[in-house]
Amino acid sequence: MSACVEATHRIAEIALGALKKIGLAAIPRNFELWYAHAEGRSPELSRAIQVATDTDGKISQEAADELFKEHIQHVDLSRDVIDLVSRFQAEISDLFDAIEQTGENTSGHHRKLSDLSVQLRQTTEEYPAVGKLLEGVITVAQDMRVENEKLEHRLADSANEISTLQRNVENIQAEAMKDSLTGIANRSMFDKSLAQQLVEAVSSNEPLSLVMADIDNFKKFNDKWGHQTGDQVLRLVAEVMNANVKGQDVLARYGGEEFAIVLPGTSLNHAHMLADRIRTAIESRRLKKRRTKEDLGVITMSMGVGAHREGDTTETIIERADECLYAAKARGRNLVVNEEDIKEDGENKRGSAA
Repeated sequence: MSACVEATHRIAEIALGALKKIGLAAIPRNFELWYAHAEGRSPELSRAIQVATDTDGKISQEAADELFKEHIQHVDLSRDVIDLVSRFQAEISDLFDAIEQTGENTSGHHRKLSDLSVQLRQTTEEYPAVGKLLEGVITVAQDMRVENEKLEHRLADSANEISTLQRNVENIQAEAMKDSLTGIANRSMFDKSLAQQLVEAVSSNEPLSLVMADIDNFKKFNDKWGHQTGDQVLRLVAEVMNANVKGQDVLARYGGEEFAIVLPGTSLNHAHMLADRIRTAIESRRLKKRRTKEDLGVITMSMGVGAHREGDTTETIIERADECLYAAKARGRNLVVNEEDIKEDGENKRGSAA
């Protein structure tokens, strides 16, 4: 048995063992969900499972279904839709170009036929002997001109329909990239944007920073006030964060109560200042229930900031920003920590030990 096959069997055993431990049936959707968790394929899924686990270490089937829908089914569907739309859009663009070119060629032939008709009539007047022959040619030319005019109209109508279709496709693509709850970019859009901006940062030699942010104690808040109020909090956080980003910045819901901001052309220090401004703005908003106006207190956020380094991949820069986020949590929450802070802490510890 190959090492690859053995590895998949080990992961499968871990997934089945975890399902048994938390009290869930080993049905296909549960197995797929916990296989992805055991494989470490999706850090946000693993965090969401931790949040959904109760004090007895159990997870309800209803909660598991929601996890599957958000982290497996929805992600796969979004990626499929985005891929389909992209391919379709490319085909439509090629067709549109072909129609435009055909229309231009048809218009050119129209002008040539009109000129030829005039020349033929002049020739008929000068040489009556060939009049009948040329008259037949003129008739054919006129018929071709009429057909070309009809074709031009049909092509123009088709071009208009394709333009409308392209706009509709763009709208579908935009929806596939949007988080349905908060209205900001979703994980698929984040992955695509970060990958693109890393390439841009290398080619332009411009800075690029990444902020990972997490709502503090969200699970406790959700358990106390309910999921609807929790959704209200997520929308509020997205609104406040969105008001502080601009230009090419990409704000996305990374998963659950975690958000991310891709900041092209932004240094680590400036990204830290932006994150702290957002943290302060969120902390200053006092929450109230919409219907009862009951005071829910305040919410806070912890944030980690990483910056692009030579040789970075999406995984490495996310890993460093995540490390900073966990450091902010460990230091008491409601903080912004960047990778230079962690580096300085490490140097100070080594200096003290010396």
